[in-house]
Amino acid sequence: MPSPSCAHPHFVLFYRDEASAQNSISGYLATALRAGEPALVIAKPKLLLQVRTELHRQHVQGVPFGPGRGQLVELDAADTLKKICVDGKPDAHAFERVVGGALAALTTATDQRVAAYGEMVGLLCERGQYADAVHLENLWNALLAKARASLFCGYPRRLFQSAATKGFMDQIRAAHTHTYDEALAA
Repeated sequence: MPSPSCAHPHFVLFYRDEASAQNSISGYLATALRAGEPALVIAKPKLLLQVRTELHRQHVQGVPFGPGRGQLVELDAADTLKKICVDGKPDAHAFERVVGGALAALTTATDQRVAAYGEMVGLLCERGQYADAVHLENLWNALLAKARASLFCGYPRRLFQSAATKGFMDQIRAAHTHTYDEALAA
């Protein structure tokens, strides 16, 4: 699974079930937080709770994490998606203001690389907005080019079963430096 300190900053996981995704996400964030790096999680409330619970179980959660430990900032994916969209589509300026602002605040506060996890792209695909998810991935790439951050994205594998969605899966893979696909790992 991805390491937040990897030189290649943009990872994607196509997961079979939420439990395995939660384990991968929690491991990624725990690694960063233990290293004193801040983390930004943009996810659905259920996943936010699961990740927070797992980080508490691993004894890495806390606000702040203490000397030499990072901070965790949590944003609701649906609420954040609303803030970055104009006419229902991701907007570059709004994205930069909201997500870029959150990353910049964490970087400035800690002078560390930020480990981010996002599932707004998965929400777009769940709504059938695959082209908008690809666009959002490209907005992330533009932000990552100038930010001190790594990004881990997650998509439910079930969203890419039809012939119509396979092309979008290829575009999404191409937008990332590393791809992890649980269907191929089995």
